[in-house]
Amino acid sequence: MSERRGPQPDIAADRKLTLFVIGDGQSTHVMTRVRCFAELGHRVFLITGRRSPNGIEGVTELRPVEETGCLQGMFFRLLAWGSYRIAKCPIGDAWQIIPLVRMLRQHRPDIVHVHYAYNYYGWLVALVGCRPLVVTVMGGDVLFEEQGSPTRLGKWLTLELLRKADYITSKSNHLTQVLDRLGGFGAKAERIVWGVRVSQFRRIDATELRASLGLGEARRIIFSPKILQPFYRVHLIVEAMTMVVRRCPEAVLLIAEYAADPDYKAALVRRVDALGLADHVIFCGSIGHSTMPLFYSLAELCVSVPSSDGLPQTLLESMACETPSILSRLPRYEEFVTHEESAYFVDANPDGIADGIVRLLDDPGLCARIAETALDIVRRDGDLDVQARRVEHRYRELAATIRPRVLSVSGLFSTWKSYRRFRKGGTGMDAQRLPVTSA
Repeated sequence: MSERRGPQPDIAADRKLTLFVIGDGQSTHVMTRVRCFAELGHRVFLITGRRSPNGIEGVTELRPVEETGCLQGMFFRLLAWGSYRIAKCPIGDAWQIIPLVRMLRQHRPDIVHVHYAYNYYGWLVALVGCRPLVVTVMGGDVLFEEQGSPTRLGKWLTLELLRKADYITSKSNHLTQVLDRLGGFGAKAERIVWGVRVSQFRRIDATELRASLGLGEARRIIFSPKILQPFYRVHLIVEAMTMVVRRCPEAVLLIAEYAADPDYKAALVRRVDALGLADHVIFCGSIGHSTMPLFYSLAELCVSVPSSDGLPQTLLESMACETPSILSRLPRYEEFVTHEESAYFVDANPDGIADGIVRLLDDPGLCARIAETALDIVRRDGDLDVQARRVEHRYRELAATIRPRVLSVSGLFSTWKSYRRFRKGGTGMDAQRLPVTSA
């Protein structure tokens, strides 16, 4: 049963909140979101395993592992090793719960918000019963059968986090349905798109970028904005370019290299050379978030053909920049965009992708209609500032009705009972250590 108290007018109205956000400090999505709440005037702490590259204005970043001295760290690691060897208790780096709880007790947050549910520090705050607890699911963290390689223990910890959450944000109705299948968690979920800042992502003059890339005015630009890893199947777009170039010799593909897999990129480079596409494919390096609008504005089209996805941020960004998107035929995309109205769907194979690219390059009227409709949609349903205000309202409701707590004996006992049920429910647990993921 929830620990509740009567409404607190100072919290519900305009008091600035202390927010503990748990997420990857090097994730553009996390950085953008925490910055929003700092700009709204709240006191924001980011608990992370990896610090942001250049800091986040208005946000204090904390790493629990840095809060532990060298000797303490060695002692805790030795204790973890001994507990596994002697008692077969797979606690891994769970000793970090000690500095984490210390941080929570020191700052007494009104809200703890976990971004990405398959998250080490997120699991820890759930285990100790921290509240009010908010969780944002982003796709790969709950699409267990489609993305990543979750362990059995990791799945259980993620479900335990979702079970203990007071409020969940889900980017799409599809993800909410997944939450329901996982344990009826959709009842406490709200669709929050976490869109883009339409004041930042808009179509702008990209003449200087075109010149810096050595591209003449006649070149027809296609942009692959997704992470450069095998899962996102950028190689299919490269293969499609052989057919595109035959039908449109001025076509050139720009490939973003965010979080690039070095082996995958090397294989793509070799394939580009083998196909004779060196003049038609450019690898653009890791593009900064603030520079992305220039690339979207330079491009006539964006192409994204993963085998699985939630509601990708790159789609919202391209829509805001009036750049039509070619997408693989994933039914979940249809929740937000429609074929030939606000996006263009293709079969995810080289022939299908090539046909879609050429169709749009040859039909400027269709491109213009898709771009116009997509812009209207993202302005209406994908404005980050509007979405952040909605979440802020829920923060205030939670802070006014749930007593904040850092550590709960009943929460720990509940976790222990759940863990014992989990151990009895299958085999192989004793051989697994607690997995560590980026927080």
